[in-house]
Amino acid sequence: MALTRQSALYLLRSFVQGRARICFAFAVAFLLMFQTGSFSQQASFGECFGPNLQHRIEACGSIIAGRRESKSNRIAAYLNRGEAYRAAGDLDRAIADVEHALQLDPKSAQAYADRAALFYDKGARERAITDYTQALAFQPRFVLALLRRAEAFRAGKQWDAAIADYRRVLDIDPTQVEAYVGRGDAYLAKGDVDRALSDVTEAIGRAPKSAELYWKRGTLFRSKGELDNALRDFSEAIQLNPELLQARVDRADMYRAQGNLPLARQDLEAALRVDPEFRPAIEASATLSKLVEAQKAVRPPARKHSPLESAVIFQIGPVPITRPVVTTWAIMLALSIGSWLVTRSLPSVPDRRAAVLELIVIGVMRQIEDVLQKDPRPYLSLLGTLFIFLVAANLSSLIPGAEAPTSKLETPAALALIVFFSVHYFGIRSRGLLKYLASFAEPKLIMLPLNIVSEVTRTFSLMVRLFGNVMSGEFMIALVVSLAGLFVPVPLMLLEGLLGIIQAYIFTVLATVFIGAAIGSIEKG
Repeated sequence: MALTRQSALYLLRSFVQGRARICFAFAVAFLLMFQTGSFSQQASFGECFGPNLQHRIEACGSIIAGRRESKSNRIAAYLNRGEAYRAAGDLDRAIADVEHALQLDPKSAQAYADRAALFYDKGARERAITDYTQALAFQPRFVLALLRRAEAFRAGKQWDAAIADYRRVLDIDPTQVEAYVGRGDAYLAKGDVDRALSDVTEAIGRAPKSAELYWKRGTLFRSKGELDNALRDFSEAIQLNPELLQARVDRADMYRAQGNLPLARQDLEAALRVDPEFRPAIEASATLSKLVEAQKAVRPPARKHSPLESAVIFQIGPVPITRPVVTTWAIMLALSIGSWLVTRSLPSVPDRRAAVLELIVIGVMRQIEDVLQKDPRPYLSLLGTLFIFLVAANLSSLIPGAEAPTSKLETPAALALIVFFSVHYFGIRSRGLLKYLASFAEPKLIMLPLNIVSEVTRTFSLMVRLFGNVMSGEFMIALVVSLAGLFVPVPLMLLEGLLGIIQAYIFTVLATVFIGAAIGSIEKG
């Protein structure tokens, strides 16, 4: 009974591991045991199916030599000893054992399939196909025989025959990943990349953790020119199996095609760390090194710096923050803190500080009133802030290392837009929406398009005037410094400061004029 328990355990283990043929043969022998009452006393039937090749050969030989063994037991022993000889590399003895099994059962599909596999190993592909065909004649739904015959057809470049066999496999068992992959390879060999891609995608759907399948699909995407999809599949393959070296080499090739040489280098170095002798990685690394050296040898001409460009200090997400933007923030912060410090504790009896502030405010209000001929208080906060900011911005170029924000196009553009929208706001608030819109048709309706164009062009000219004057002043000072040294342009810098104040005044006065035209206190023209 101990032998019976051992045999039963091996039968269960073989079934769980999917060793269907061995399990079937052993089951037959197991049933015969109960018919005859015992196995041969000359050998343990279980050892004939054991993991040790030499023990298997000896145990199966004992069963074969036993006179009292049934034909089914002897067939199973021949087939299993043939597998052991095959594993040991003795193909001739393996073939001899399988042929002995066929003499005992000339209709054994498994025996024909085993001999076909042995002929294929020996390079006799046609004889292998003949035996697989015979096995399928006895057992038409023999999936393994169909898969191996399809493989033999592919080896002989009989693509249509291979595709037909894979199709039969999938009709029998649609979950066979090997059939999808093999048929995809056959389609690819015929030049049908789309069908190959479809089959490999189907295989991935049934085996989503297979790194090799993602790599294979990546190569198909690459052949179609879909480089982004190829890169994604190569990355997925590497994530599933970091030691799939060919996927790293292929992804490095994608990075190189994109011009991302550092990432290509990282992948190749990672592959060579795993296997320093991996030939594709060595060759790709050499090619990459030559490309890097060639790029160093051919230096592109230095790009000329445009006065319209600004140096990027840092980025907030996709938004670049340039030096003029940082300077603008610094000016706004300084003006805010300065205003708070100056006005936080004004005395009830005006002192010198209060007198200076009052003089500035009254001066600005009188200038606004002279232009608008109206109460200046509704417009003081906008126009006064514009003037003070522009003075500070234009004079900031005198600080070493600072760039005047108004010397870059974006700041004058932003200020001009503020004036543009403020003009319409004050016009609508003063006249009402309908009356303000009707003013665009004055003095006659034919003037409507001209008045609309005028609104845009005068805003554009306001921007360009400020930008051009401040930028040209900075440019001239920089030119003189580069030619004459540090102290020679000091008088020019003082003149530039004066011109900066004048430009702030002109911008503010023009904004006041535009507002006056919008509210009707100044005639358009």
